[in-house]
Amino acid sequence: MKDFVNPFPKLCEEYAQRFDVASDNNDVQAIRELLSELEDFLKKYTDAIYAPLYYCMGTSYGNLRTHGYSVESDEAKLSLEKKDVSLEHELYCFRHSLELLDDPELLKEEFEPYIRGLKLQLYTNYANALEDCGRKAAAMKFYRKVLEINPEFGMAEGNMGRALQHYSALVHDPGHTAYLHHFAYNYLKSSLKKADVHVSARKYFERCVNSYTDEIKETFLENKLEISEYSLGEEQEEAYRRWCLHHHLFLNPLNDLPHELSCFATDSLQLPDMITHIEQIEPPRYFGMFNQLKQEYIYARYLCYEAFYEREETHFADKETHLINLYDYPQYSIRIEGLKTAFRQSYSIFDKVAFFINDYWELGIQERDVNYRTIWLSEYGKGKKNYKYKNRLILADNIALKSMFWICNEFNKKFGDADTPYEKNIQVLRNALEHKFVKVHSGTLYNDKKEEKSIGEDSFYHITENGLLQYTMELLEIVREWLIDLTMAVHIEELKRGEDEDDKKSFPVFLMEFDDEWKV
Repeated sequence: MKDFVNPFPKLCEEYAQRFDVASDNNDVQAIRELLSELEDFLKKYTDAIYAPLYYCMGTSYGNLRTHGYSVESDEAKLSLEKKDVSLEHELYCFRHSLELLDDPELLKEEFEPYIRGLKLQLYTNYANALEDCGRKAAAMKFYRKVLEINPEFGMAEGNMGRALQHYSALVHDPGHTAYLHHFAYNYLKSSLKKADVHVSARKYFERCVNSYTDEIKETFLENKLEISEYSLGEEQEEAYRRWCLHHHLFLNPLNDLPHELSCFATDSLQLPDMITHIEQIEPPRYFGMFNQLKQEYIYARYLCYEAFYEREETHFADKETHLINLYDYPQYSIRIEGLKTAFRQSYSIFDKVAFFINDYWELGIQERDVNYRTIWLSEYGKGKKNYKYKNRLILADNIALKSMFWICNEFNKKFGDADTPYEKNIQVLRNALEHKFVKVHSGTLYNDKKEEKSIGEDSFYHITENGLLQYTMELLEIVREWLIDLTMAVHIEELKRGEDEDDKKSFPVFLMEFDDEWKV
């Protein structure tokens, strides 16, 4: 039997116990003092072996926020701004802990059980924080990671069930809602059988289970889902669809579940029904806008898929192009340009969604000035005011718009003690691809994307193919989440508009689908 070694100093366990005691006693002042103490300590000691300390800090920031306390004061009710600041610190600590766990020194086999144990808790609490941002799809990614490591980890099952309940309340497709509730109920029920679920969480998960009526439990939730299997097409099409399923890239909320079922392999995402004035004859233009957004995402996704695998031979379009060999070993090919295009087109969707939002909610930003920054950073993002639609605040009470706000902040705002915004590298790469020169190298130049150079002395931005591919995949995930959020935001808004007295005089308009045979 192999001897395993704990790579983390005893100090980490001691701090974890002190945080637990302070939390159990609801001793807010002790938690604050421990946080301050650790912050001072970690300014001096940056070794990867202190990753558990960042986990403890992130969890404690979350506990303070959840119970209505800021780090500085005992206010009975935190302002939205102070809650956001606490959540930013929480996200930073969890992310930094994850980064430290990627240190090569911690990847040794003898450390594996200790690293795995920390990851189970870290992924779960990080997913909970993302869920509190409204970011359902991002949270699901990390719940899935936990269950891939340990399918029997009850805290992840229960929290995933809770998140799926919230998710099901936001989607408008009744079929999607039913499936999400079914999985939510069964994950919650399963978690109650697991020993790792602590008392307070168990009580909360029980309340979530009991929120369903006995009738719906008996007639639907307790029954096994009858899930049909569908053909994924011929060999090439099946390979593509399985790739999309595996990477959770279909525009379909059900593809966020930890199951790669063939019935989820479809881009079924649509806008909800919309209420219009009785005088309006034409269908709302937003359906046409969303068609374009979907098609551009699908094209970018396919280009990325094509770049995933090297060609066995040179593409005919790359022959006889007469490029000069400068002995710096860049990669030039249709495949690489396709990957660059996938990245650029994915990023462009952010601004197009901003155009949609400005028009749909009548924000009044001039067309030439509309982009995702003017939507999220010029007003609400800087705390100056909140946008209104017919004198009703639209950002504060729409969880899907809140999610989009947090995604925007990932590109533009530093959380906690971070040196740069979390997704700053994606923004820098986009700027270089659009306006400068980028050389893509094989994977031998740099070990991973963290070691890339930015604009160098030769005026080129250098990146490995693997780094570009990772960034493109990450961007596709974020854009997919952005589009799902958009449909949920419109759904929430349409429910509210349906309650407005002035909008009740309406009639249904039935729209047909654009047939696949027309897509030539």
